[in-house]
Amino acid sequence: MPLLEPEASRHGRLRVFARAQLPFAIAFAIVAILVAVVLPERFFTLAVLGGTAIAVVSTVLAAVLPWERWPTSAMAAIAVLDLLAVACVRMELISVAPGASLLCIFPVLWLAFGFTPRMIILAVVGTLFISSAPYLLRARTPTSAVDWLNVALLPLLTIGIAVAVNIGARQLRRGQRAIREQAAELEVSLARALDAEALAESILETVDAGVAFYTADGTLRLANAHAVDMVSAVGFRLDTPPYAGPHVLQADRRTPIPFDEQIIPRALRGELLSNHLEWVGEAGRQRAILASSTRVVRNGDTHLGTVIVAHDVTELANAINVREAFLTTVSHELRTPLTSIHGYLELIMDDAEVDAPGLLPALRVVQRNAVALEQRVQELLAASDSTVQIEPSRIDLTDVAARAIETATAGVSGPVVRLHADAAAVVSADPEQVHRAITELVANAVKFTPADGTVDVVVEPGAGHAEVTVSDTGVGMSADELRQAFDKFYRADYARDQAVQGVGLGLPAARAIADAHGGSVTLRSSPAGAGVPGSTVATLVLPLEPSVIPSR
Repeated sequence: MPLLEPEASRHGRLRVFARAQLPFAIAFAIVAILVAVVLPERFFTLAVLGGTAIAVVSTVLAAVLPWERWPTSAMAAIAVLDLLAVACVRMELISVAPGASLLCIFPVLWLAFGFTPRMIILAVVGTLFISSAPYLLRARTPTSAVDWLNVALLPLLTIGIAVAVNIGARQLRRGQRAIREQAAELEVSLARALDAEALAESILETVDAGVAFYTADGTLRLANAHAVDMVSAVGFRLDTPPYAGPHVLQADRRTPIPFDEQIIPRALRGELLSNHLEWVGEAGRQRAILASSTRVVRNGDTHLGTVIVAHDVTELANAINVREAFLTTVSHELRTPLTSIHGYLELIMDDAEVDAPGLLPALRVVQRNAVALEQRVQELLAASDSTVQIEPSRIDLTDVAARAIETATAGVSGPVVRLHADAAAVVSADPEQVHRAITELVANAVKFTPADGTVDVVVEPGAGHAEVTVSDTGVGMSADELRQAFDKFYRADYARDQAVQGVGLGLPAARAIADAHGGSVTLRSSPAGAGVPGSTVATLVLPLEPSVIPSR
């Protein structure tokens, strides 16, 4: 098929006929009819009738022959027949209707536009034949400049027209090819985008979390079924302001949260939430929601929107509450018999009849273990209470650290503990709570450091804060152990294997005390191995003035 039709089929052939041959056939028919009406003597001549017959034949052949099955250049034969038909008509009408020569424009344009550049030669030869046919039939040559001009003018014009049309056709085809390639690429990109969208939707509906995405102007763009279900329990819709409802409580399950302080309004204001806990739903049907949010940014500066992810942690929260209630109940239940044990031990030890050999030392062992058990019960009670109440006063951390070292090392044989303090570090803090926090850090270091190791306690004032650093040369901790060190009741494998005393509440207690003062406790450690001692560094940071009273 010609280049102007990319589809080699019957429908493509008919389109070529309609675009190329049909306009020529109509124009030729109009010229023939006008000549027959106005100049009948000229119409009924061998040249005009023969040219008309050739035009009819070429038109029928263009419509019915299966050109789509043959090489692309085959259909150029139709254009050649058209040029021959025009040549016949022109010979008869050149003197009375020279405009009939313009019929050659149709096949020339067809050859220049629909075929390769080589077909321009055929178009030029065809027009040259048209202009020179009268002289060829009379077997004579042009004798004047005007005759030569009549012979050469049509081919020269044809060359200009054909070259211009062919160049334009090639540019058009290149543009069409580029458009087709771009369309193909767009189809591939669209397919990939649809696949990515389907994958994202599948992931959103699969994950056990509520996910919602809002555009930069606060319009809901995407939300999964979990998110819709969560907010329906509160009594609002994800796509309708104010994106908040009346049945939302703080983590204590008692304090209502105002509409503008709930998860979605805060996230849309640009706040970055991290593990924010709320209780949602009516009384008796409450659910714990743990939410986080982040901003979606393109190229680091274009804000596209906000993603909010919420997890239903009701079972976990209830389990924690059950654990805390269990600890409180067990601790109180243990204190009663322990109090009775202490009382009766004192009565027995005061009795004069306990002078029997070995009895009094045995009772003192019982008493000592009862005291240790009572301390464990106190730790359990403290663990069950998630709040730390502080009563700040002006204290020097160096003095508190010295007392804490004495407390942590009393009656314990272990490594050397050294205190380093070059300057006073005065802060406003609760002396008893800070003493407990430092004691826990020092005691923890002593427990996990061999007798030939060292524990260094450094007190340093800083800009707006003071630090107490406890470093040791003990067994150290792995990355996994370090990650869980502040979890309540967590104990490392070494502590369990070596039967190191403790219930895993020291570090959590130290952090809770630091948080209550607006400070922090951090750990860094490297485990021992291959003859190289480990090391652990615990740092307690306290602001000069407490910023959170109380916390946790």
